[in-house]
Amino acid sequence: MLSVAAVKNCDPQGPLMMYVSKMVPTSDKGRFYAFGRVFSGIVSTGQKARIMGPNFIPGKKEDLYVKSIQRLVRVLTSVVEILAVTATFTHMKLTWLL
Repeated sequence: MLSVAAVKNCDPQGPLMMYVSKMVPTSDKGRFYAFGRVFSGIVSTGQKARIMGPNFIPGKKEDLYVKSIQRLVRVLTSVVEILAVTATFTHMKLTWLL
């Protein structure tokens, strides 16, 4: 229940909870841009994240990946910022290899 309370309070000290709404493949093989929003925790470049695909079933390892976040970019209208760290309730684009 710690995760639920952290999301409810947008707690930057809580566990990382992020919803990725879209993944777009790049021209580099196996690399994707992931667009999403952070609801709790802090995201930083180099951090490992668990990626649960649409066919993920809790308790199983199918469609579950652990990957390093290679780059963080905040996109606000026509402004693009490269970040090292970002906090909760931020829209962003992540880059990682699958």
